[in-house]
Formats: sequence, C-alpha cells, structure tokens
Amino acid sequence: MYFSFKEESRKVRAEAKLDINLERSRVNDMFTEQEKKLLEVSTEFHKKNTDVERSTLEATKKIDTEVASLKTLLESLKLDTIRYLAASVFSCLAIALGFYRLWK
Repeated sequence: MYFSFKEESRKVRAEAKLDINLERSRVNDMFTEQEKKLLEVSTEFHKKNTDVERSTLEATKKIDTEVASLKTLLESLKLDTIRYLAASVFSCLAIALGFYRLWK
C-alpha cells in the first residue's frame, strides 16, 4: 500500500511537471508571437511616422517658398506705388507751375 501511494504520488508529480512544462512552453510561444507582432507594428509605425515627417517637411518648404514669393511681390508693388505717387506729385507740380507761369 505504501508503494502504491508512492507510485501514485510520483505519477501526479510527473503529470504536474509535464503540465507546468507545457504551460511554460505555451507561454513562451505566446510571448515570442506577441514580440514579433510588436516589432511589426513598431516598424510600421516608424515607417508611417517617417512618411508624415517627410510630407510635413515638403509642405513647410512649399509654404516658405510661397511666403518668400509673396514678400517679394509685396515689395515690388510697394516700390511701384511709391514711384507712381512720386510721378503724380511731380506732374501736379509741373501743371501747377505751368498755370502759375501763365497767369503771371
């Protein structure tokens, strides 16, 4: 009877060890699979992040170019306005001097 209990105890221990080892193996497999999925998602995230940064940089360059172009245009129009204003003032002065000379 003692030997049968001992034998039964050994069987239970062996089954428990087997179950623990199987569970450990299953958990390791799950961990490896999750790690692989995490690496794939991380790689995809970094790729998309790089694409977004590249697009943002291109848009920023385009905006900077347009702003510089508009500033140049504004300065050009400002100079044209000043030139036409000066020409108008001198034309009015010339006309006024002409009338002054006619009446005198």
